[in-house]
Amino acid sequence: MKSISDIDPNFRLSETVPDGMKFYDPFDTPFSIWGVAQNKRGVLCRLPEDLLSECSNGIKRLAYHLAGACIRFSTDAEQAAVLWELTETGNMPHFAASGQSGLELFEETDSGTRYVKNLIPAMNEGHGCRKNQSCSFALPGGMRSYVLYLPLYNGIKQLLIGFPEGAQILPGRTPKVEKPVVFYGSSITQGGCACKAGSCYSTILCRRLDAAQINLGFSGNAKGEEIIARYIASLPMSVFVLDYDHNAPTPEHLLKTHEPFYRIIRETQPDLPIIMISRPDFDKDPNTGTICRNIIRGTYAHALTEGDKNVYFVDGKKMFGKEDRDMCTVDGSHPNDLGFLRMADMVEPVLRGLLYSQK
Repeated sequence: MKSISDIDPNFRLSETVPDGMKFYDPFDTPFSIWGVAQNKRGVLCRLPEDLLSECSNGIKRLAYHLAGACIRFSTDAEQAAVLWELTETGNMPHFAASGQSGLELFEETDSGTRYVKNLIPAMNEGHGCRKNQSCSFALPGGMRSYVLYLPLYNGIKQLLIGFPEGAQILPGRTPKVEKPVVFYGSSITQGGCACKAGSCYSTILCRRLDAAQINLGFSGNAKGEEIIARYIASLPMSVFVLDYDHNAPTPEHLLKTHEPFYRIIRETQPDLPIIMISRPDFDKDPNTGTICRNIIRGTYAHALTEGDKNVYFVDGKKMFGKEDRDMCTVDGSHPNDLGFLRMADMVEPVLRGLLYSQK
């Protein structure tokens, strides 16, 4: 039986790496890696490895998924190749492999970004992605700055970036907002189920606003733990986005953890802007969604009553809009690219005002 790529060559993935390519390790200069914690060389992890022993088993695994992480560099090359070795096969049926395990390249400029390439992973039929991936593609040429986003729901053991011999490689561009926006939340925050690595709402926002980010979304495992709150409180950041409603096992759990989580951050960083978000997948269980939204608004109201002038609330119920709400998710909960775009559209005015009113 012929595969779809035999029937339609437009579906065929490029796996051939041209001769004459020189490969670079992104842990070396002039490359820079953003959105991961400081660990030993070669380790791509969103949390410090020495913190993981105090975390849940789920977070111990998910910390190596690379939602929001990216590599920046500049080059005048007219061609590039990327080799990456995945830690997992990433075979969820409702989540495109290009979002789970792929990479996405954009050009960065002072006036915005431009999409360049979606690096789609090759598959083993019926068994998810191959562990070893390769992709080669054309670049526009001329000295340009690039950002390469890493997989949302997979880890990388090794990654190499190749260019033709003689190409110049220089440091990448630094975002205007260099101190990151930190996001803490659920599978939705981690990017499930965006079809591309750069399509989760946190990355859309930070790309639009020219801001660095740290995405601490932990699928099914963001439950407002004190150890995570204290770690986040230690981070230098421009804005903190508290978005774990979707992962609270019960409203009672959310009530018990939400305000204490906020207070840990606020005690350490008294002037930090904090945005609180309620779940966007409101329609799946409106009764629970209403209860949880009221709990989050309660934290927000208490903060205002106590004189906190730097706390903000975004109503998740409104995020998917009024029309075609069912088209915003793949399963009633997890956003597709339309859902993430609508989430970003709603959060952007609040975040833009905070980031650029501070300058």
